[in-house]
Amino acid sequence: MSEREDRQAVEHLAREIAAQHDWLRPHLSSLMPVVLADRSSAKGRRFVVRLTNLGRVDDADAIDVVLKAFAAGDALEEFEHHLGGHQKALENLGPGAVPEILSVHPETRSLIMRHIGVRTAQDMLGMAELGLAKSDEILEACGRWIGRFHRATLQETRPIDPKAMVRWAAQMRAEVEDRSHDVPRRDLFLAYADRIPPLAEAATGKPTPIAVAHGDMHLRNLLITETGAVGLDFEGVRTVTTAHDLAKFLVRYHGRFDADPDTPALDAFWRGYGADMHAQAQPALSYILPIRVLGDWRDIPKRRGDRRSGQQQRFQNLLKYAEKLFEG
Repeated sequence: MSEREDRQAVEHLAREIAAQHDWLRPHLSSLMPVVLADRSSAKGRRFVVRLTNLGRVDDADAIDVVLKAFAAGDALEEFEHHLGGHQKALENLGPGAVPEILSVHPETRSLIMRHIGVRTAQDMLGMAELGLAKSDEILEACGRWIGRFHRATLQETRPIDPKAMVRWAAQMRAEVEDRSHDVPRRDLFLAYADRIPPLAEAATGKPTPIAVAHGDMHLRNLLITETGAVGLDFEGVRTVTTAHDLAKFLVRYHGRFDADPDTPALDAFWRGYGADMHAQAQPALSYILPIRVLGDWRDIPKRRGDRRSGQQQRFQNLLKYAEKLFEG
């Protein structure tokens, strides 16, 4: 199937699912589908499609929405978990910071959201590299949104218990060691993985702030508006240390834009997030960040020819970042 045919298949499926949302069905003939994201797995296809008639009808009849369809094989509980994360964030932060949900159809594992016509933080930071935007304003908006998100459900600090994350690191190391999963620069990966247990032990028992996590806090899940940022794609309601969201964001930022862990470019991010919250998260970040680096490293194909666009640069940045993070 060609890329064009594949896109058309998604558009057709999106129309079929959108028709199950009663209020939208009468308008479908006027709506143009635009595929924003598409991913297939053993459970089926997950996709995000914009449906709009802007510019084709009078303003009073204009519709501009996003259909988010989960894989058909997803359990209803899993769909409801994701939906609950979005609804909780919307309740806490409001429609100016989280897209409003307009309708939900559990049988098709789909929801309709208000479309927000702005660029992602990753796109905006790419524009900043060309001098077309200001990176400090973008990063501060990201930090401010994540800070608001965490503060909305902040609980009392708890002592760090790194066992679950250490198990994940050990599992990754074992798979690389026995070559059931191949990674580029296997020697370095294994050497750095051996340094995780002492880092986790040093953090054990120290206090860490606890809040509801976004679960997938990367640069494409924050949209940059004129007034700040808007969060997308919540992975569900899970109360953990705030360092999990921060580590995901930071590793993706360093992997794409700046490999220096101490780059002054992040001063704006921490200013937005809040110095107090930053200081409290630091003990957990000291061991979660290195494990998160290994997790992203593990996702890079071993053979350069198998890497998607951008993965080679990301791997080179991850190597530089890991060297400074693990070796000081």
